Amino acid sequence: MARRHGALKVRGQWFARWTCTEGHEHRKLAQPENTAKEARDLAGTKREDVRQAKYLGIPCCPKLDKAAKPRTVEELLQEFLHVTKTTKRSHQHDVTRSKRINSVFGSQVASSVTVKAVEDFKLALAAEFSEANANQYLKLLKAVYNRARRHGWVVGNPVSAVKLYTEHNARSRCLSPEEEARLLEKLPERLHPLVIVAVNTGMRKSELLNMRWQDVDFVTGTVRIPLDKAGTGRSVALNSVAKAALLALKRAPGVTGPWVFSSPQGKQLHNLERYWRPALQEASIPDFRFHDLRHTFASRLAMGGVDLYTVQRAGGWKSQAMVQRYAHLSPDHMRAAVERLVKAPSHATSVTKSVIAPLSL
Repeated sequence: MARRHGALKVRGQWFARWTCTEGHEHRKLAQPENTAKEARDLAGTKREDVRQAKYLGIPCCPKLDKAAKPRTVEELLQEFLHVTKTTKRSHQHDVTRSKRINSVFGSQVASSVTVKAVEDFKLALAAEFSEANANQYLKLLKAVYNRARRHGWVVGNPVSAVKLYTEHNARSRCLSPEEEARLLEKLPERLHPLVIVAVNTGMRKSELLNMRWQDVDFVTGTVRIPLDKAGTGRSVALNSVAKAALLALKRAPGVTGPWVFSSPQGKQLHNLERYWRPALQEASIPDFRFHDLRHTFASRLAMGGVDLYTVQRAGGWKSQAMVQRYAHLSPDHMRAAVERLVKAPSHATSVTKSVIAPLSL
């Protein structure tokens, strides 16, 4: 083994030898003639790169360069799904959507995906599914690229420049008292408490079906939801009707198991649609979903004069924007607000009355 400045001869071949900014020793075969001079010149070039990197305060290491090789969209998706498997509640939906994304972009180098390609993908999804569905795919792809940017795997995010569709999915379908009576008449009697509690608490379907008896406090008249849609827990107040329905269910003969709303065998209720859809058809209630019972709860509060902030807190909405759809149902609240101008006389009010008085003659 022969050594010269920056050059190393091993088994008849000359290698350039240098130390990177990370303290690793590296070797590279001198080409094309494989001479000592070529090895020294190559080593000199590598050492100059290291000096420049140290001056700029950035790493310079072939191992890092190898680790930072261009990644495909499929690799970015796999990394994202692996990390979010235990932290994201909609993980299974992401797994399903990732299959479609992989079929279009999977084999491409992530940095080569263009804005035009994402726009075409958006149009294809909207034509096949719906605009709201297309948005969900784009949101996932955007999150994948944002994570890759934070790790330095890509520089830009082609999805950021693509505008999402404006979704018109704010439903406010409510159950009238007459429809409610018909629905209860057609549903099995054991499911009556489920509908009554939904209408009187605004709890989501998943929250109701996951509710255990240990979460119900009849003394304080509350239900504790350990994990809601926002990923945090909350407490739900029971009015007298909801509390009575739960007490009746609790005292019913043959009720066993930890679940509040269960199958006749005491297991968690999973086949609600089996009874829900036929009951709606027999009761002649069109365009109605179980989630609309939550809208019914909020609408009845608003029509009863409850302010929107209280509606928001009672239903567990995280932002007031979610309950603005019920603002038109509470005209008395707005009328009372503007009526304060009359109850608080001012100079301008006096002038207004002096103008109106002659007109009323």
